[in-house]
Amino acid sequence: MNEMIILLIVSLSEKYFEILKPIWEVFSLQAEVYEQFFINSSTPYSCHKILFDGNGIPFDFEFIAINKAYEELMDIKGENILHKRFYEVFPNSWEDNEKWERFLDDTIRNQKPSQIDIRRANVPKWVRIISFPLNNDLYGCIYFDVTKEYLQDNEIEGFLKVNIDLLSVMDIHGYYIRVNQAYERILGYKAEEIEGKSFKLLVHEEDIPKTNQILEQLKDQKFISSFVNRTRHKDGTYRYLEWRSEINGKYIYSSARDITEHRKLERELCEKNKNLARLTEELKEKNKILKNLAITDDLTGVYNRHFLNEKIKIKMDQADIENRPISMVIVDLDYFKKVNDTYGHPVGDEVLKSTGNLLKQLIRYSDMIIRLGGEEFVIILPNTTVDGAYNIAERIRQKIEQYNYPVAGRLTASLGVAQKKHSESFESWYERTDSALYQAKESKRNCVAKATIPS
Repeated sequence: MNEMIILLIVSLSEKYFEILKPIWEVFSLQAEVYEQFFINSSTPYSCHKILFDGNGIPFDFEFIAINKAYEELMDIKGENILHKRFYEVFPNSWEDNEKWERFLDDTIRNQKPSQIDIRRANVPKWVRIISFPLNNDLYGCIYFDVTKEYLQDNEIEGFLKVNIDLLSVMDIHGYYIRVNQAYERILGYKAEEIEGKSFKLLVHEEDIPKTNQILEQLKDQKFISSFVNRTRHKDGTYRYLEWRSEINGKYIYSSARDITEHRKLERELCEKNKNLARLTEELKEKNKILKNLAITDDLTGVYNRHFLNEKIKIKMDQADIENRPISMVIVDLDYFKKVNDTYGHPVGDEVLKSTGNLLKQLIRYSDMIIRLGGEEFVIILPNTTVDGAYNIAERIRQKIEQYNYPVAGRLTASLGVAQKKHSESFESWYERTDSALYQAKESKRNCVAKATIPS
Protein backbone atom coordinates (compact mmCIF):
# COMPACT_ATOMS: atom_id res chain seq x y z
CA MET A 1 0.00 0.00 0.00
CA ASN A 2 2.76 2.41 0.90
CA GLU A 3 4.56 1.66 -2.35
CA MET A 4 1.42 2.55 -4.32
CA ILE A 5 1.08 5.88 -2.50
CA ILE A 6 4.71 6.73 -3.22
CA LEU A 7 4.29 5.86 -6.91
CA LEU A 8 1.16 8.03 -7.04
CA ILE A 9 2.95 10.97 -5.45
CA VAL A 10 5.89 10.62 -7.83
CA SER A 11 3.52 10.40 -10.79
CA LEU A 12 1.61 13.50 -9.70
CA SER A 13 4.83 15.40 -8.98
CA GLU A 14 6.16 14.74 -12.48
CA LYS A 15 2.85 15.75 -14.01
CA TYR A 16 2.50 19.01 -12.05
CA PHE A 17 6.20 19.87 -12.38
CA GLU A 18 5.73 20.21 -16.14
CA ILE A 19 2.70 22.48 -15.53
CA LEU A 20 4.41 24.66 -12.87
CA LYS A 21 7.83 24.81 -14.52
CA PRO A 22 7.12 27.92 -16.71
CA ILE A 23 5.65 29.78 -13.72
CA TRP A 24 8.65 28.88 -11.60
CA GLU A 25 11.03 30.13 -14.31
CA VAL A 26 9.19 33.47 -14.49
CA PHE A 27 9.42 33.94 -10.73
CA SER A 28 13.12 32.99 -10.78
CA LEU A 29 13.81 35.53 -13.54
CA GLN A 30 11.93 38.28 -11.68
CA ALA A 31 13.83 37.52 -8.49
CA GLU A 32 17.14 37.74 -10.36
CA VAL A 33 16.14 41.06 -11.99
CA TYR A 34 15.07 42.52 -8.63
CA GLU A 35 18.33 41.39 -7.05
CA GLN A 36 20.48 42.93 -9.80
CA PHE A 37 18.40 46.13 -9.70
CA PHE A 38 18.99 46.39 -5.94
CA ILE A 39 22.71 45.66 -6.15
CA ASN A 40 23.64 47.79 -9.19
CA SER A 41 21.31 50.76 -8.81
CA SER A 42 23.04 54.14 -8.52
CA THR A 43 20.54 54.99 -5.79
CA PRO A 44 21.64 53.81 -2.32
CA TYR A 45 19.36 51.17 -0.71
CA SER A 46 19.38 49.16 2.49
CA CYS A 47 17.11 46.55 4.13
CA HIS A 48 16.85 45.94 7.87
CA LYS A 49 15.38 43.44 10.28
CA ILE A 50 13.78 44.86 13.42
CA LEU A 51 15.06 43.39 16.71
CA PHE A 52 12.59 42.96 19.59
CA ASP A 53 13.26 42.49 23.30
CA GLY A 54 11.58 39.87 25.51
CA ASN A 55 8.48 42.04 25.80
CA GLY A 56 8.10 42.42 22.05
CA ILE A 57 9.33 46.02 22.04
CA PRO A 58 11.71 47.01 19.19
CA PHE A 59 15.08 48.23 20.47
CA ASP A 60 17.43 48.07 17.46
CA PHE A 61 17.65 46.75 13.90
CA GLU A 62 20.01 44.60 11.89
CA PHE A 63 21.55 45.24 8.46
CA ILE A 64 20.49 42.37 6.18
CA ALA A 65 21.16 43.89 2.73
CA ILE A 66 22.86 46.97 1.23
CA ASN A 67 23.93 47.86 -2.30
CA LYS A 68 27.15 49.32 -3.73
CA ALA A 69 25.75 52.84 -3.88
CA TYR A 70 25.06 52.71 -0.12
CA GLU A 71 28.67 51.67 0.56
CA GLU A 72 29.94 54.67 -1.47
CA LEU A 73 27.55 57.16 0.12
CA MET A 74 28.26 56.11 3.71
CA ASP A 75 31.96 55.33 3.07
CA ILE A 76 31.68 51.85 4.59
CA LYS A 77 32.20 48.28 3.39
CA GLY A 78 29.30 45.81 3.36
CA GLU A 79 31.26 43.06 5.09
CA ASN A 80 31.76 45.40 8.08
CA ILE A 81 28.06 45.94 8.73
CA LEU A 82 25.95 43.06 7.33
CA HIS A 83 24.13 41.08 10.05
CA LYS A 84 25.24 43.60 12.66
CA ARG A 85 23.03 45.86 14.77
CA PHE A 86 22.79 49.55 13.77
CA TYR A 87 24.02 50.97 17.08
CA GLU A 88 26.94 48.55 16.97
CA VAL A 89 27.98 49.96 13.56
CA PHE A 90 27.10 53.64 14.16
CA PRO A 91 27.34 54.43 17.89
CA ASN A 92 26.33 58.08 18.48
CA SER A 93 27.03 58.93 14.84
CA TRP A 94 24.19 61.36 14.07
CA GLU A 95 24.31 65.07 14.92
CA ASP A 96 20.68 65.24 16.11
CA ASN A 97 19.97 62.04 18.04
CA GLU A 98 16.56 63.26 19.21
CA LYS A 99 15.46 63.84 15.62
CA TRP A 100 16.87 60.41 14.67
CA GLU A 101 14.92 58.69 17.47
CA ARG A 102 11.64 60.26 16.27
CA PHE A 103 12.40 58.98 12.78
CA LEU A 104 12.94 55.46 14.11
CA ASP A 105 9.69 55.61 16.09
CA ASP A 106 7.73 56.27 12.91
CA THR A 107 9.60 53.61 10.94
CA ILE A 108 9.96 50.77 13.45
CA ARG A 109 7.30 51.23 16.09
CA ASN A 110 4.54 52.89 14.07
CA GLN A 111 5.20 50.91 10.88
CA LYS A 112 4.68 53.83 8.48
CA PRO A 113 6.83 55.57 5.82
CA SER A 114 9.04 58.34 7.17
CA GLN A 115 11.68 60.82 5.97
CA ILE A 116 14.62 62.59 7.63
CA ASP A 117 17.53 64.84 6.58
CA ILE A 118 20.50 64.26 8.85
CA ARG A 119 24.30 64.35 8.91
CA ARG A 120 26.80 61.89 10.33
CA ALA A 121 29.15 63.48 12.84
CA ASN A 122 32.27 62.05 11.17
CA VAL A 123 31.24 62.54 7.52
CA PRO A 124 30.80 66.10 6.10
CA LYS A 125 27.66 65.37 4.08
CA TRP A 126 23.89 65.64 4.48
CA VAL A 127 21.81 62.54 3.74
CA ARG A 128 18.05 62.29 3.11
CA ILE A 129 16.62 58.93 4.25
CA ILE A 130 13.19 57.67 3.18
CA SER A 131 12.08 54.52 5.03
CA PHE A 132 9.11 52.22 4.42
CA PRO A 133 7.89 48.98 6.07
CA LEU A 134 8.18 45.68 4.18
CA ASN A 135 6.39 43.47 6.73
CA ASN A 136 6.11 43.22 10.52
CA ASP A 137 9.84 42.87 11.14
CA LEU A 138 11.47 44.13 7.91
CA TYR A 139 11.79 47.61 6.41
CA GLY A 140 13.74 49.26 3.61
CA CYS A 141 15.47 52.62 3.13
CA ILE A 142 16.33 54.85 0.17
CA TYR A 143 19.11 57.44 0.50
CA PHE A 144 19.90 60.73 -1.27
CA ASP A 145 22.97 62.96 -0.91
CA VAL A 146 21.52 66.47 -0.35
CA THR A 147 24.78 68.15 0.67
CA LYS A 148 24.71 70.63 -2.24
CA GLU A 149 21.22 71.71 -1.26
CA TYR A 150 22.35 72.49 2.29
CA LEU A 151 25.55 74.19 1.16
CA GLN A 152 23.51 76.46 -1.13
CA ASP A 153 21.26 77.37 1.81
CA ASN A 154 24.35 78.15 3.90
CA GLU A 155 25.80 80.27 1.10
CA ILE A 156 22.59 82.32 0.93
CA GLU A 157 22.58 82.68 4.73
CA GLY A 158 26.17 83.95 4.62
CA PHE A 159 25.34 86.45 1.90
CA LEU A 160 22.37 87.79 3.90
CA LYS A 161 24.58 88.44 6.95
CA VAL A 162 27.48 90.30 5.34
CA ASN A 163 26.31 93.78 6.36
CA ILE A 164 23.43 95.87 7.66
CA ASP A 165 22.24 97.08 4.25
CA LEU A 166 19.13 95.67 2.59
CA LEU A 167 20.10 92.28 1.17
CA SER A 168 17.89 89.93 -0.82
CA VAL A 169 17.85 86.86 -3.01
CA MET A 170 15.19 86.74 -5.74
CA ASP A 171 14.37 84.41 -8.60
CA ILE A 172 14.76 85.61 -12.19
CA HIS A 173 11.13 86.73 -12.24
CA GLY A 174 11.64 89.14 -9.36
CA TYR A 175 10.01 87.13 -6.55
CA TYR A 176 11.67 87.36 -3.15
CA ILE A 177 13.21 84.10 -1.92
CA ARG A 178 15.15 85.39 1.09
CA VAL A 179 15.64 88.81 2.69
CA ASN A 180 17.63 89.94 5.71
CA GLN A 181 16.43 91.67 8.88
CA ALA A 182 17.27 95.11 7.48
CA TYR A 183 13.96 94.97 5.58
CA GLU A 184 12.11 95.23 8.90
CA ARG A 185 14.40 97.99 10.19
CA ILE A 186 14.34 100.11 7.02
CA LEU A 187 11.00 99.25 5.39
CA GLY A 188 8.99 97.83 8.29
CA TYR A 189 8.36 94.39 6.76
CA LYS A 190 9.17 91.11 8.44
CA ALA A 191 10.77 88.52 6.19
CA GLU A 192 7.68 86.30 6.13
CA GLU A 193 5.55 89.22 4.93
CA ILE A 194 7.40 89.64 1.62
CA GLU A 195 9.21 86.37 0.88
CA GLY A 196 7.42 84.65 -1.97
CA LYS A 197 6.00 87.94 -3.31
CA SER A 198 7.08 90.02 -6.30
CA PHE A 199 9.33 92.94 -5.34
CA LYS A 200 7.47 95.08 -7.91
CA LEU A 201 4.48 95.10 -5.54
CA LEU A 202 6.52 97.46 -3.33
CA VAL A 203 7.79 99.71 -6.14
CA HIS A 204 6.23 103.12 -6.78
CA GLU A 205 4.00 102.86 -9.87
CA GLU A 206 5.96 105.62 -11.66
CA ASP A 207 9.18 103.62 -11.24
CA ILE A 208 7.81 100.26 -12.47
CA PRO A 209 8.69 100.75 -16.20
CA LYS A 210 12.38 101.43 -15.54
CA THR A 211 12.40 98.68 -12.90
CA ASN A 212 11.13 96.21 -15.52
CA GLN A 213 13.94 97.32 -17.84
CA ILE A 214 16.50 96.60 -15.12
CA LEU A 215 15.01 93.13 -14.54
CA GLU A 216 15.32 92.34 -18.26
CA GLN A 217 18.95 93.49 -18.24
CA LEU A 218 19.65 91.17 -15.32
CA LYS A 219 18.08 88.26 -17.24
CA ASP A 220 20.65 88.99 -19.96
CA GLN A 221 23.37 88.38 -17.33
CA LYS A 222 24.19 92.08 -16.92
CA PHE A 223 25.50 93.50 -13.65
CA ILE A 224 23.60 96.53 -12.34
CA SER A 225 26.00 98.70 -10.35
CA SER A 226 23.61 101.52 -9.43
CA PHE A 227 19.86 101.78 -9.81
CA VAL A 228 17.50 103.94 -7.76
CA ASN A 229 13.78 103.48 -7.28
CA ARG A 230 11.17 104.30 -4.69
CA THR A 231 10.07 101.43 -2.49
CA ARG A 232 6.99 101.50 -0.27
CA HIS A 233 7.44 101.40 3.49
CA LYS A 234 4.90 99.43 5.50
CA ASP A 235 3.44 102.73 6.76
CA GLY A 236 2.62 103.74 3.18
CA THR A 237 5.48 106.20 2.63
CA TYR A 238 8.21 105.63 0.05
CA ARG A 239 11.94 105.32 0.56
CA TYR A 240 14.59 105.93 -2.10
CA LEU A 241 16.78 102.84 -2.44
CA GLU A 242 20.01 102.56 -4.41
CA TRP A 243 20.44 98.99 -5.70
CA ARG A 244 23.38 96.86 -6.80
CA SER A 245 22.26 93.58 -8.39
CA GLU A 246 23.73 90.63 -10.23
CA ILE A 247 22.29 87.37 -11.50
CA ASN A 248 24.04 84.11 -10.66
CA GLY A 249 22.41 81.02 -12.14
CA LYS A 250 18.75 81.07 -11.19
CA TYR A 251 19.11 83.70 -8.43
CA ILE A 252 19.37 87.50 -8.40
CA TYR A 253 21.58 88.75 -5.55
CA SER A 254 20.91 92.35 -4.56
CA SER A 255 22.07 94.86 -1.97
CA ALA A 256 20.47 98.24 -1.43
CA ARG A 257 21.17 101.40 0.58
CA ASP A 258 18.49 103.72 1.88
CA ILE A 259 19.41 107.08 0.32
CA THR A 260 16.16 108.83 1.24
CA GLU A 261 17.91 111.26 3.55
CA HIS A 262 20.56 111.96 0.92
CA ARG A 263 17.86 112.76 -1.65
CA LYS A 264 16.08 114.91 0.88
CA LEU A 265 19.32 116.79 1.57
CA GLU A 266 19.80 117.43 -2.15
CA ARG A 267 16.32 118.95 -2.43
CA GLU A 268 16.84 121.12 0.65
CA LEU A 269 20.14 122.45 -0.69
CA CYS A 270 18.53 123.25 -4.03
CA GLU A 271 15.75 125.22 -2.35
CA LYS A 272 17.93 126.98 0.17
CA ASN A 273 20.41 128.15 -2.46
CA LYS A 274 17.70 130.55 -3.63
CA ASN A 275 18.21 132.59 -0.50
CA LEU A 276 21.96 132.47 0.16
CA ALA A 277 22.06 135.53 2.42
CA ARG A 278 19.62 134.05 4.93
CA LEU A 279 21.07 130.56 4.88
CA THR A 280 24.83 131.23 4.85
CA GLU A 281 25.57 129.59 8.19
CA GLU A 282 23.48 126.57 7.43
CA LEU A 283 25.17 126.12 4.05
CA LYS A 284 28.60 126.23 5.73
CA GLU A 285 27.61 123.24 7.84
CA LYS A 286 26.26 121.41 4.82
CA ASN A 287 29.48 122.16 2.92
CA LYS A 288 31.48 120.51 5.68
CA ILE A 289 29.45 117.37 5.17
CA LEU A 290 29.89 117.53 1.41
CA LYS A 291 33.65 118.13 1.76
CA ASN A 292 33.96 115.05 3.93
CA LEU A 293 32.07 113.07 1.29
CA ALA A 294 34.42 114.44 -1.38
CA ILE A 295 37.57 113.12 0.32
CA THR A 296 36.11 109.79 1.42
CA ASP A 297 35.73 106.63 -0.63
CA ASP A 298 31.99 105.84 -0.74
CA LEU A 299 32.43 102.07 -0.54
CA THR A 300 35.11 101.53 2.11
CA GLY A 301 34.97 104.75 4.16
CA VAL A 302 38.75 105.35 3.89
CA TYR A 303 40.28 108.37 2.14
CA ASN A 304 40.12 108.63 -1.64
CA ARG A 305 42.60 109.74 -4.31
CA HIS A 306 41.38 113.36 -4.06
CA PHE A 307 42.41 113.47 -0.40
CA LEU A 308 45.81 111.97 -1.24
CA ASN A 309 46.46 114.60 -3.90
CA GLU A 310 45.47 117.32 -1.45
CA LYS A 311 47.57 116.18 1.54
CA ILE A 312 50.58 114.21 0.28
CA LYS A 313 52.77 117.21 -0.67
CA ILE A 314 52.32 118.67 2.82
CA LYS A 315 53.41 115.39 4.42
CA MET A 316 56.40 115.00 2.10
CA ASP A 317 57.62 118.61 2.58
CA GLN A 318 57.30 118.29 6.34
CA ALA A 319 59.40 115.10 6.32
CA ASP A 320 62.12 116.80 4.22
CA ILE A 321 62.21 119.97 6.37
CA GLU A 322 62.39 118.03 9.65
CA ASN A 323 64.67 115.37 8.13
CA ARG A 324 62.33 112.60 9.28
CA PRO A 325 61.62 109.33 7.50
CA ILE A 326 58.29 108.68 5.78
CA SER A 327 57.27 105.39 4.13
CA MET A 328 54.57 104.05 1.85
CA VAL A 329 52.81 100.66 1.78
CA ILE A 330 50.70 99.44 -1.14
CA VAL A 331 48.22 96.65 -0.29
CA ASP A 332 46.73 94.61 -3.12
CA LEU A 333 44.31 91.68 -2.56
CA ASP A 334 45.40 88.51 -4.35
CA TYR A 335 43.04 87.04 -6.96
CA PHE A 336 40.31 89.56 -6.16
CA LYS A 337 38.81 89.18 -9.64
CA LYS A 338 38.07 85.56 -8.79
CA VAL A 339 35.92 86.73 -5.85
CA ASN A 340 33.80 88.91 -8.15
CA ASP A 341 33.58 86.18 -10.79
CA THR A 342 32.61 83.50 -8.26
CA TYR A 343 30.28 85.34 -5.87
CA GLY A 344 29.32 88.54 -7.70
CA HIS A 345 30.18 92.19 -7.20
CA PRO A 346 27.96 92.72 -4.10
CA VAL A 347 30.09 90.18 -2.21
CA GLY A 348 33.26 91.70 -3.70
CA ASP A 349 32.19 95.10 -2.37
CA GLU A 350 31.77 93.59 1.09
CA VAL A 351 35.30 92.15 0.89
CA LEU A 352 36.68 95.65 0.15
CA LYS A 353 34.68 97.14 3.06
CA SER A 354 36.01 94.49 5.44
CA THR A 355 39.58 95.05 4.22
CA GLY A 356 39.27 98.79 4.81
CA ASN A 357 38.08 98.12 8.36
CA LEU A 358 41.00 95.72 9.00
CA LEU A 359 43.53 98.34 7.84
CA LYS A 360 41.99 101.01 10.10
CA GLN A 361 42.55 98.73 13.10
CA LEU A 362 46.25 98.27 12.36
CA ILE A 363 47.51 101.83 11.78
CA ARG A 364 48.24 104.85 13.95
CA TYR A 365 46.23 108.05 14.17
CA SER A 366 48.89 109.94 12.19
CA ASP A 367 48.89 107.43 9.31
CA MET A 368 46.69 107.76 6.21
CA ILE A 369 44.80 105.00 4.35
CA ILE A 370 43.73 105.73 0.78
CA ARG A 371 41.84 103.52 -1.65
CA LEU A 372 43.26 104.26 -5.09
CA GLY A 373 40.73 102.08 -6.89
CA GLY A 374 39.78 98.45 -7.33
CA GLU A 375 41.40 96.30 -4.65
CA GLU A 376 44.47 98.57 -4.15
CA PHE A 377 45.03 100.51 -0.91
CA VAL A 378 47.89 102.92 -0.14
CA ILE A 379 49.08 103.64 3.41
CA ILE A 380 51.29 106.67 4.19
CA LEU A 381 53.38 106.21 7.38
CA PRO A 382 55.05 109.42 8.71
CA ASN A 383 58.10 109.05 11.00
CA THR A 384 58.58 105.46 9.81
CA THR A 385 61.62 103.86 8.20
CA VAL A 386 61.37 101.18 5.55
CA ASP A 387 62.07 98.50 8.18
CA GLY A 388 59.34 99.83 10.44
CA ALA A 389 56.95 99.98 7.48
CA TYR A 390 57.88 96.40 6.57
CA ASN A 391 56.91 95.22 10.08
CA ILE A 392 53.56 97.03 9.84
CA ALA A 393 52.97 95.56 6.38
CA GLU A 394 53.72 92.06 7.65
CA ARG A 395 51.16 92.48 10.46
CA ILE A 396 48.60 93.59 7.86
CA ARG A 397 49.40 90.59 5.64
CA GLN A 398 48.96 88.17 8.55
CA LYS A 399 45.70 89.84 9.65
CA ILE A 400 44.19 89.53 6.16
CA GLU A 401 45.35 85.93 5.82
CA GLN A 402 43.76 85.01 9.18
CA TYR A 403 40.49 86.85 8.58
CA ASN A 404 37.46 84.83 7.42
CA TYR A 405 35.56 87.05 4.99
CA PRO A 406 31.78 86.53 4.91
CA VAL A 407 30.86 84.34 1.92
CA ALA A 408 34.28 84.73 0.22
CA GLY A 409 36.16 82.95 3.04
CA ARG A 410 39.97 83.11 3.33
CA LEU A 411 41.91 85.59 1.17
CA THR A 412 45.49 86.86 1.00
CA ALA A 413 47.25 90.06 0.00
CA SER A 414 50.60 91.10 -1.47
CA LEU A 415 52.31 94.27 -0.20
CA GLY A 416 55.05 96.59 -1.40
CA VAL A 417 57.01 98.91 0.92
CA ALA A 418 59.32 101.87 0.19
CA GLN A 419 60.83 104.75 2.19
CA LYS A 420 60.87 108.18 0.53
CA LYS A 421 64.25 109.58 -0.41
CA HIS A 422 64.98 113.22 0.55
CA SER A 423 63.53 115.59 -2.10
CA GLU A 424 62.13 112.64 -4.07
CA SER A 425 58.93 113.27 -6.04
CA PHE A 426 55.75 111.44 -5.18
CA GLU A 427 55.66 109.80 -8.62
CA SER A 428 59.13 108.31 -8.14
CA TRP A 429 58.36 107.20 -4.59
CA TYR A 430 55.09 105.57 -5.67
CA GLU A 431 56.79 103.87 -8.64
CA ARG A 432 59.40 102.26 -6.38
CA THR A 433 56.70 101.07 -3.96
CA ASP A 434 54.65 99.69 -6.83
CA SER A 435 57.72 97.88 -8.14
CA ALA A 436 58.16 96.25 -4.73
CA LEU A 437 54.50 95.18 -4.85
CA TYR A 438 55.13 93.71 -8.29
CA GLN A 439 58.04 91.73 -6.87
CA ALA A 440 55.74 90.33 -4.15
CA LYS A 441 53.16 89.38 -6.78
CA GLU A 442 55.77 87.76 -9.00
CA SER A 443 57.47 85.97 -6.10
CA LYS A 444 54.69 83.95 -4.50
CA ARG A 445 51.93 86.42 -3.49
CA ASN A 446 50.79 86.61 0.13
CA CYS A 447 54.08 88.28 1.05
CA VAL A 448 55.76 91.65 1.62
CA ALA A 449 58.57 93.06 -0.52
CA LYS A 450 60.49 96.27 0.26
CA ALA A 451 62.34 98.62 -2.05
CA THR A 452 65.80 99.84 -1.21
CA ILE A 453 66.44 103.60 -0.88
CA PRO A 454 68.24 104.72 -4.04
CA SER A 455 71.63 106.36 -3.59
